[in-house]
Amino acid sequence: MLAQISVLSVLTATILVASANSAIQEETTITGNVKVAAICIGTGGDYDTKMAQAAEYLQIAGDNNVDIACLPEEFASSEPEPIPGRTTDAIAKLAKQYNMYVICPICEQDGDRKYNTAVLIDCHGDVAGYYRKVFVFWGENVNLSDDGVKIFDTDFGRISILTCFDLNFAELWHEADAKGAEIVFWPSAYGGGMLLNAYAMLYHYYIVPVGWGNIIDVTGENMKDVISPKEKIFIATLDTDRTFIHENFTGEKVTKLLQDHKDEVVMEHHYEMEAWWLLKSVKPGVSVRKLCKEYGIETLREYQHRSREQINEIRKAGGKV
Repeated sequence: MLAQISVLSVLTATILVASANSAIQEETTITGNVKVAAICIGTGGDYDTKMAQAAEYLQIAGDNNVDIACLPEEFASSEPEPIPGRTTDAIAKLAKQYNMYVICPICEQDGDRKYNTAVLIDCHGDVAGYYRKVFVFWGENVNLSDDGVKIFDTDFGRISILTCFDLNFAELWHEADAKGAEIVFWPSAYGGGMLLNAYAMLYHYYIVPVGWGNIIDVTGENMKDVISPKEKIFIATLDTDRTFIHENFTGEKVTKLLQDHKDEVVMEHHYEMEAWWLLKSVKPGVSVRKLCKEYGIETLREYQHRSREQINEIRKAGGKV
């Protein structure tokens, strides 16, 4: 029986899987805009000077109603310290003061081990989690993380953090996609370049690099609507509800959605070669993702994830697709 699994059985499961995935997205995403800040003040230096600089830039972010700000890796010091410690305590006060999340990278001391760690502090000033760098650069003299890629569910959606040399290892970026990241923050000592753009396009998430401030859209393009109130800080508003949909099995449903909601949802772009649509809400309070769930439409990410999982199961069973 297993060897006789067919396309029909794959398609039969589509609605159930898509509904489950959509429910996960709905739970972790608040429809609307998310304002992010990349604070590109570089790595290391005099501790007191860098902490004062960080405080200045976080105030600017707060004054601009930023939801989450990210500092560079080991921005203040390479001297190890615990979590919580002097740096996270100081940044936590600012996060609470400005009611925003802050990614605070430090050199972490945990027992007899040291890590290059990005600490996520929430808008209440509490430590919400941390990411330890998986691929440490040669000569950093810190331990390697065994935790892998982490996902953090925030007030505004699901995020991930990868750090600097992690750029070069595609499996980490794939894992962030597999776990449903909507935004990936990348604190770094350098700019990164075209690999970041490639990952954003491939996996359809925003990337916020904290090297040169080139905030990257889900299309893989550098965002144009980026403001810089002061040198070395870059602020952009991300619409995490914008949704890619593959043409496969969805055409009539998408057409009906657009007809029924012609003043609320638009097709931002049709990628003909890729057979993708990018839909966007143009009315406050209207969510493309919720409408996709209502109309039984898989997002592109859901379609790709489901296809990978189900085709691999068929492969194991020796069946045909």
